[in-house]
Amino acid sequence: MEHVSSRSRSRTSRVALVLGVALLPLLVSADLGDLAPPVPLTVEGEAAYVGRGTTFGRGIHQFDLHASSGRLLDVEGKVLEYRVDPGRILLNGQEAPKSTELAAGDEITVVNGTDTTEGTRRVATQLDGLQPGNPQYTLGTSRVLRVTIAGRISGKVVSVRYQPIGHVSEPPQVALTFDDGPWPGSTRKVLDVLERMDVKATFFMVGYLVDRYPTIVSDVIGAGMAVGDHSWDHPYPTPLVELRPHRVQTEIAQPAELLQERFGYRVGLFRPPGGSWNASVVRTADELGMRLVMWSVDPHDYAHGSTAGEITRSVLNAVRPGSIVLLHDGGGDRSATIKALPRIIRGIRKMGLEPAAIQP
Repeated sequence: MEHVSSRSRSRTSRVALVLGVALLPLLVSADLGDLAPPVPLTVEGEAAYVGRGTTFGRGIHQFDLHASSGRLLDVEGKVLEYRVDPGRILLNGQEAPKSTELAAGDEITVVNGTDTTEGTRRVATQLDGLQPGNPQYTLGTSRVLRVTIAGRISGKVVSVRYQPIGHVSEPPQVALTFDDGPWPGSTRKVLDVLERMDVKATFFMVGYLVDRYPTIVSDVIGAGMAVGDHSWDHPYPTPLVELRPHRVQTEIAQPAELLQERFGYRVGLFRPPGGSWNASVVRTADELGMRLVMWSVDPHDYAHGSTAGEITRSVLNAVRPGSIVLLHDGGGDRSATIKALPRIIRGIRKMGLEPAAIQP
């Protein structure tokens, strides 16, 4: 009897289980039928759903939406002020109370704030007396207007420009300048010619060569020649103006610091390698106490195959009162330049002009 009763109970349990499984979809279906359908909407351009009765504020939290604020930047891109243009989360393109109940078809969008850069101001100051240009292309002087563009709030200088005013007076002098030294085997030979002919000239030196050949530098300074900065390592082939601002500052500052520390020579002139300059380079040199010096006569003495005769004729055909002549004592074989130099000096003097160094 006990055995039969046990089998009977087992069969009853199985029936109950089958009935339960069979009825489950009906029960679930009945429960789902009692629930409100979800609310379809668009969030940041994508289809999304929320439960009926969800508010705008709860929707923002549900989808983890955040709007970043726009900042006020200075002319160098550094932050002056945060949250000047707060970001917004919009409902159907408008601001709405967070308590607004979301409805089918609503659209939630995030609008981030926009960064803005401070404006600039122009300050023009007339310098005292007669001044050379900056950049300087000749020895001519005139009244000069210094024009500075700076951040309106930060005061940081964006650019500096020197604008000649009125008549430019050119002196009866010519500046002979020599680039890319100090150079063993060439610079001292150039110096020998200059000293023998009682001429003062200007040497624009490359920083790493100054560090490598200090005795040549001492000889040039000791002979009373002017020395200018020609960058630390003469950037090539990338022009100076295409380097990062920090690199430009380093290229200009390091040679001047070395000349001051090792030789006690204060540099006031900078010639950009390859003549590469813009307003930012002028500003950087100006902040370091240097004026840009370019040239008005270029005989291309650095060109392969140039002869002493070609260099001499090129200079003497172009030179005028106040001319600045570009020559080279470094960067390669300068034997043609050295051979041409005495002829150039004699030719300049025959014109009633006198070679002179450029004054800082």
